Amino acid sequence: MKKISQTLFLLFSISIVLAQDTIPKKTGWRINDKPSLSSKNNILHIVNSNYVSEEFLKTLNPNNIKSINIYKRQASRAIYNQKELEGAIVITTQNISKKELKKLYKLYAYKYSKNKGKEFTITGNVVDCEKNVLSGVIIKNLNSKNESSTDFNGNFKIEVHENDVLQFVSLNYESQKVLVEKQKNISVSLSQKAVIIPNSNDKIIVKKPIIYLYPTEETEVALQFNFKGKLLTTFPKYENKWQVIVSPNGQIYDTKTKRNYSSLFWDGEINLPNEHYQYEDGFVIEKENLTTFFIEKLEYMGLNNQETNEFIQFWLPILEQNKYNFIHFLVNDDCNEISVNTIHPKPETSIRVYMEFYSLEQLKIIKEQKLPKTERKGFTIVEWGGTDVTNKIQNNEL
Repeated sequence: MKKISQTLFLLFSISIVLAQDTIPKKTGWRINDKPSLSSKNNILHIVNSNYVSEEFLKTLNPNNIKSINIYKRQASRAIYNQKELEGAIVITTQNISKKELKKLYKLYAYKYSKNKGKEFTITGNVVDCEKNVLSGVIIKNLNSKNESSTDFNGNFKIEVHENDVLQFVSLNYESQKVLVEKQKNISVSLSQKAVIIPNSNDKIIVKKPIIYLYPTEETEVALQFNFKGKLLTTFPKYENKWQVIVSPNGQIYDTKTKRNYSSLFWDGEINLPNEHYQYEDGFVIEKENLTTFFIEKLEYMGLNNQETNEFIQFWLPILEQNKYNFIHFLVNDDCNEISVNTIHPKPETSIRVYMEFYSLEQLKIIKEQKLPKTERKGFTIVEWGGTDVTNKIQNNEL
């Protein structure tokens, strides 16, 4: 129950009453909908006898909370007849109108309402707090599971029923939920997520991530990326997104600068936990063998001749300063630990390669890393970058 107490301590600065023998009255809006225990920690959250998600608790004003009861493992299992339960948090509110509560229940319930009434189309627009339009925002109907996304002007449309819940998701912004009532058009403003500045003693520099785009026909593309650190340089200038027109040969026309580019560029500082650097596999390559190694491995993973050459031209002079180099690749989804891309329209193929390396004075035996092979199909994005982690390894004696 330590996790329950910690959760409540963070959410509410009020006293908590422990109760193990008082069974709450099971009445109220949809209380008989038995919740699934798919939420983390298998803990029930109940407000005024209604099952809700943990998200709901964050919406409550502490001044409107009358009481909080915590049911420990055995008591919660006996009360709710679910053997997987680790506990239950039961809250009673005051000074909140029934209308407001009912709306919150619908937005943050464990189980969303069934579709009601005739299906209709709702349209809308998504902007940030400075009224800049946001393209590529994903709109999820949490009831029907339908999805849509905003276009280059931030506009969207999606099929809904009354009482559906729409969730607006963009990686650089806080997600937001909207309850569909009888409105036919909605405007949503998303707040940008706070950026955590890395500790200067632990930061590493992610160098030269560049992005190539290859649509099957000339296409308008909106690309946003959520770099989990502090951006240093972008080219062309990145302001919430890159909005470009791309030809099948990879030529990129930036609509802001009115210039053509062969790729998009960024770099930045990031702080990763020490566990990240506990490499279990990789490659140890003598400097004389670097060119042959990169051609073989990069083209196996899916880079073409030009992309491979540009990777080698940038990194070879740096790695050749070392007698040996330990090299480990983050490939495709593994790169999400560094940065996550949101691209509209969504590519059919994504090939992402981030190299991490450190210098060695002598040969070291390590398990060889198995690399995935990706075949290009349809609209393809290719991205490569890398970072020297030598100082991180030496300073922390990993």
